Amino acid sequence: MNPIDFILRQKPAVKILALVIILGAILGIYWQVFYRPVVAEIKAIEPELNQLKAELSAKRDIVKEKGRYLAELEQTRAELHLALKQLPNKSEIPTLLENISELGMSAGLQFKLFKPMAEVPKNFYAEIPVEIEVEGKFRDLVTFFDDVAKMPRIVNISDINITGSQKTPGSAVTLSTKCNATTYKFIEESAPAGTAAPKPTDKGNAK
Repeated sequence: MNPIDFILRQKPAVKILALVIILGAILGIYWQVFYRPVVAEIKAIEPELNQLKAELSAKRDIVKEKGRYLAELEQTRAELHLALKQLPNKSEIPTLLENISELGMSAGLQFKLFKPMAEVPKNFYAEIPVEIEVEGKFRDLVTFFDDVAKMPRIVNISDINITGSQKTPGSAVTLSTKCNATTYKFIEESAPAGTAAPKPTDKGNAK
């Protein structure tokens, strides 16, 4: 007799029990054959998926910050370029020192000492200190310091020592002032040894 026909001939309670057993067997087979292996595979690759998600999130953050980093880099380059423009090169130093001296004389000061000292090398620049001693009125001294501060090149006045001389009747007090004026120059990279400068081409002799 067919098992299905046998079940159909049984009482309703037996039919229901038989159907439950059959359904349970089907679900058990599905669990063992299909669902359980899939779940195990998902759990096996879950750590790798989490790592990939973390890497993706980090890369997204980098992309978001890239614009800000580039903007900061450009700003830094602009500031460095501006600072370098304020540092004279070697050929401009004599003219700069002459300009400082001329500003003092134009302000009405009399120079007693104007002595450039040895250069003090730093990182990419060098300090050039100058010992200065002048005599003149207070307002002339203020004018000189103000004019130096307005120069396009960087010049710092430091170690100011002011002493007064005797006042003659009917004239302002003459001050004797000692100070240090420090300017800076950009240190140019020297050409590698054995490298000759290129000679200009005489196009007029070319045939």
